[in-house]
Amino acid sequence: MSTPIETRYGADLFRRLVEEAEEGVWVIDADSLTVYLNARMAGMLGGQVESLLGKPLWDFMDEAQRELAQGNVARRRQGISEKHEFLFRRLDGSRFWADLSTAPLLNADGSYAGCFAFVSDISWRKAAEQALSESERAYREVFERSHAVKLMLEPESGAIVAANAAAREYYGYTAEEFARLNVSQINTLPPEAIAVEIKLARSEQRSYFLFRHRLKSGEIRDVEVHSNPISVGGRELLYSIIHDIGRQTEAERRMRLTRHTFEHAHIAAVWVATDGCIRDANAYACRMLQGTLAQVVGQPVWRYAPQLQEAQWQERWNQIKAAGALSFRLDIAGADGKSTPIEVHATHMAFDGDEFIIAYARNIQDQVRAEGLLSLQHEVLESLAAGHALGQVMEATARGVETLLPDTRCSILILDGNQLRHGASPSLAPAFMAAIEGLSIGPRAGSCGSAAYFNRVVEVEDVAHDPLWQGYAQLASEHGVAACWSTPIHGSDGRVLGTFAIYYGERRLPSEFHRRVVDACTHLIGIAIEHREAEARVHSLAFYDPLTGLPNRSLFADRVELALAHAIRDNSPLAVLFVDLDRFKTINDSLGHAAGDRLLKTMATRLEQVVRESDTVCRQGGDEFVLLLNDCDALGAASVAEKLIAAAAEKVEFDGLALNGSASVGIALFPDDGTDYDNLLKHADAAMYRAKELGRNAFCFYQPAMDKDAAERLEVEAALRLALSRQELLLHYQPQVHIADGSIYGLEALVRWRHPQWGMVSPARFIPIAEESGLIDAVGSWVLDEACRQMAEWVRIGIAPPRISVNLSARQFRHDDIPALVGQTLARHGLAPAQLTLEITESLMMVRDEQTLAALNKLDAMGVALAVDDFGTGYSSLGYLKRYPVGELKLDQSFVRDLSEDAEDRALASAVVRIGQSLRMTVVAEGVETAEQLAFLQSEGCDVAQGYHFARPLAPVELALWLAARLNRPPH
Repeated sequence: MSTPIETRYGADLFRRLVEEAEEGVWVIDADSLTVYLNARMAGMLGGQVESLLGKPLWDFMDEAQRELAQGNVARRRQGISEKHEFLFRRLDGSRFWADLSTAPLLNADGSYAGCFAFVSDISWRKAAEQALSESERAYREVFERSHAVKLMLEPESGAIVAANAAAREYYGYTAEEFARLNVSQINTLPPEAIAVEIKLARSEQRSYFLFRHRLKSGEIRDVEVHSNPISVGGRELLYSIIHDIGRQTEAERRMRLTRHTFEHAHIAAVWVATDGCIRDANAYACRMLQGTLAQVVGQPVWRYAPQLQEAQWQERWNQIKAAGALSFRLDIAGADGKSTPIEVHATHMAFDGDEFIIAYARNIQDQVRAEGLLSLQHEVLESLAAGHALGQVMEATARGVETLLPDTRCSILILDGNQLRHGASPSLAPAFMAAIEGLSIGPRAGSCGSAAYFNRVVEVEDVAHDPLWQGYAQLASEHGVAACWSTPIHGSDGRVLGTFAIYYGERRLPSEFHRRVVDACTHLIGIAIEHREAEARVHSLAFYDPLTGLPNRSLFADRVELALAHAIRDNSPLAVLFVDLDRFKTINDSLGHAAGDRLLKTMATRLEQVVRESDTVCRQGGDEFVLLLNDCDALGAASVAEKLIAAAAEKVEFDGLALNGSASVGIALFPDDGTDYDNLLKHADAAMYRAKELGRNAFCFYQPAMDKDAAERLEVEAALRLALSRQELLLHYQPQVHIADGSIYGLEALVRWRHPQWGMVSPARFIPIAEESGLIDAVGSWVLDEACRQMAEWVRIGIAPPRISVNLSARQFRHDDIPALVGQTLARHGLAPAQLTLEITESLMMVRDEQTLAALNKLDAMGVALAVDDFGTGYSSLGYLKRYPVGELKLDQSFVRDLSEDAEDRALASAVVRIGQSLRMTVVAEGVETAEQLAFLQSEGCDVAQGYHFARPLAPVELALWLAARLNRPPH
């Protein structure tokens, strides 16, 4: 038969609630008859479930409780749930107190159907309360006199309501002080945490706690607290017994600390019993023995130290026991079979009737290796002192390192220019070393090439996938190279002499000891290489050019003399070639000597690559090179000359610059052009100058008439030096005209030379000689001063144009303080800065040093205009136009000359105009001679033009007349 609650909530749910309940469950119907109770409830009432069903509630209570029970039933009928205490009577007449949690059961129409109750037996608590109440005085006396530290707390507030004498002595407070204390004043936990703990104790969910309590003195103690709820005089309290566990905690802490220290010490520690078996080991020891603790414990020590077999172990045990402590070295073998040297410090100890050896061990592999390294260093130094060859020293060093570092292979490479050459590689395959012989250093040239290039240690853990080995990964794989660490070998001055590399057959990085070994050996090899270099330097200084490493004049002369002797004996031809780099002085002056030196070295390398090993390339000096070609006729010499010119024309890149050079070559042949060194060299030099006169970037064979030309060049240079002091130079001026309206824009000053005997000397003849000889500085300064003087004169007579343009060489910017020179010149002649325009070459604009940039900015700040002359014919770059304060572009006449016939020239001219317009610069077209040229430039929007269409370069008097006519004013 279903109970009301089963009907209402379902039998399954009801049974699950009843089965999971820890209390007694009692269900009565509307007439207070028992319709259900669980076994726990039946046990409380003293009967069986079946015998109690149907019995009325009133059978289990005294007459004194009936009225109270009827009142409870009445409240249930009203739908009230409540919790209360009640005194029940069992079937045998005995009584017990219980806590009831009751809830009414209602029918679907809301009428009362019965009551459901959870029942807990609290007789024990009532008995305790009764006993306490009856003997409260005796209890308090026992509480007070107890040797245990005891406190009673009010759980709601945490107030301390009682503290016995032991508590007062322990905490240091008087009874009056305790009466004013709260538990939060002695417990170091936050108040909210204390409240949680009190709640757990109060609900009897937990009675054991570990706290830290604060004494009145401020001292903190670790305590163990047992707390239980009690009722005293109807008042709920927490009864706490406190035990000081400080000593226990400290002992445990020390034990944990000792174990932690033992376990994590960076030294191996093992306990070995008398039978030689390991009883305990720390983590470091397990790692050293390459096993887990479970694998190590129980194993005999001779499993790991073969030299300590059982008989030897007993002997060693006796030695340690007799001495108390003993230190010695051993070699141990790990699970991988590799031997490791260790140093052991063993002590004897008796403990709880047992005897042990406590052994502390440390890995001394690095120490042993360091001793080996020291021995190797001594051997190398002795070898150097004995004067052994460099190759022997390097080979011995590499072998010594391979012995110190098993499973490694070593190489020593020597830096030769930009290439690495073989020094020593005792264990690397010859095919591997042959493949990297002559390796050019660079940012992706393996470990060695990159280490030498960047001048730093390069450690490649995984050769197969590292970008530095991208071009050599297959080679490494074929020869079992998985990792490679390379260190630069330095000289005493810090320069890179070569590389010392260690190769490994598996992926890994070097240990600190690897690095120590390599550092020591690179230092020794550096000493050895420098010793060899010092010997070679004496020879090199006498016979080789220090910049390029090419043979110098002395060695070249010797080789030519020797070659001539062979040529005479064998009746064979021979050629001497004289090579000069075109416009090198301009590059050197504008970009600096460092750039010039790098260009010379690059060209020297290229020249050597063109000729045969039997030939000789010599740096004669400056930008001049001479070549000796053995057994070479005119056809062969011409072929080599063409190759030389092509090599020189290849683009040279450095520091973000790209230069396209060129060379002029002169050829003299034996025996037609000379039978001795001096004549062959002189005639090759004369042929080279003729090649320059023919337009550069070409070669010429010697002709007897060239001797006269060479003499004339020297004569012109000497005459030009006199011309500056004799005031033979003069200026002509070419007008510049606004294309839009024909008004005068300005003048360009052009230097001329009137020689007393030669008459007017063409600038094309003397300006190149002035640049080569260095006279261009003096010529440029004179032109600036004379142009400003003449401009001031025109201002005085009232026919001055708006501005005058003067050309400055790049060399002047490196040798003169141009802003100061210009400022002094303008002041001397009373001109405003805006009346002067300085024309500079594109080569100057390529300069990146701050000195040149500062000079140009200073001129711009003064108000002096800057123009780029012959734009588009040199090293054109839009970047410098943005960087430098340039206001004018001059379109070179080579683009203007064929505007009518050449579409490419028209496109280039148009492009220059567009660049000028985009950058808000004035574009001046040079060499305008026809109306058609002018019309095209006007259609493209070009601003200014100069050329024969308007006027030739004119002498000052003629120019004054021309200006006066344009201005409709008579000249003074």
